[in-house]
Amino acid sequence: MKIAVIVKNSIWYDPRVRKQLFEYIRRGENVVAVGVADVRYDKEAVMRLPCRTVLCPFNNTVKLSFLRKIIREILSDKSIYKEIIREKPDIIHANDLNALIPAYIASKKLKCALVYDTHEIFLENPWIAENKPVKFIWSIFERYIIKRVDLVVCVSHAAADYFERKYKIRKPIVITNCPAAGSRPEVIGRENIFPKQILNHGQFYAGRGYDIMIEAAGMLKSWDDFRFILRGYGELEDRLRQRALNLNAENVYFAPPVKVEELILCASHAWVGIAVTEKISLNFMLSVSNKIFEYAAAGLPVIMSDIPEHRYLNDKYHFGIVLSEDTPKCLVSAIMKLYKDKDLYRSCSENSRKLSAEITWENEFGKLIEFERNLTVK
Repeated sequence: MKIAVIVKNSIWYDPRVRKQLFEYIRRGENVVAVGVADVRYDKEAVMRLPCRTVLCPFNNTVKLSFLRKIIREILSDKSIYKEIIREKPDIIHANDLNALIPAYIASKKLKCALVYDTHEIFLENPWIAENKPVKFIWSIFERYIIKRVDLVVCVSHAAADYFERKYKIRKPIVITNCPAAGSRPEVIGRENIFPKQILNHGQFYAGRGYDIMIEAAGMLKSWDDFRFILRGYGELEDRLRQRALNLNAENVYFAPPVKVEELILCASHAWVGIAVTEKISLNFMLSVSNKIFEYAAAGLPVIMSDIPEHRYLNDKYHFGIVLSEDTPKCLVSAIMKLYKDKDLYRSCSENSRKLSAEITWENEFGKLIEFERNLTVK
């Protein structure tokens, strides 16, 4: 079967899309990736992809009027549509709602199968949610098309339940955005390491628990046992650094970002992983932190927010502690619980490894490939 993977960015930028392409090729499928040459386009990175890629032109001008943005999207969609028609795939795999529109039109023309892989609640993105007319327009497209695709894919069970209820469709299948099996380093005796690194890695954005973590570090600054590691970058970095200084929290360390493929190895030197997702939007509520699976692959117990998918995973695997509230006090309490109860720590660490052995990208995406193969059976 031939699959056209569609995304409205420069293809390489989205780790989930990259993993899709590599797994399709590993399993012997004929795949082409179609994206756009946006501001994040990196020619050398795109050339490292394992399949043929097509990048459509895209107006990268930042300051465009509302009308010009609409025109840009229409022209971009038209280019993507033409490339899909040229490729004549058996299946079109559209990543997110903005890629779904040209994919849907092409699928009707070609009479081929269409998969809608929604990485998030697209309508809850700030740039859409804060503009009611824009959100209304996008919602019309999603409501119409989602009932007419052959398969809907979500990244969490909570999101799958949401789409099933909202649009009264068959429940989407869940393909977790987890690491590949080969990325699990060997870990021995982490419970005895000193000092104990409490890690939160990712982009420094609001709602990801970085403020809470620094406040907790201030509460534990007299303990030599702990080091709070914030690995990454982002718009909050200067403010976070200043807050740590104000608290005299010398136990806070800002580590430089690393490549995605190096995250798990770096995490394997930590003692525990923090995955706080504050309930600031529906998207956050229904999501699952990718870093949970990265921490688990590194064998870390995880301290996480009480959102549906986190609780679902912890109830099944018992690999960490779910916070009763996203507060510094609750975070400190969870840290001390793992610190004092070595049996609990060891059990959570072992269960993290079990989770990562079962929930691998090969297993998860393999399920989707089987679904897609069945779609092509006449």
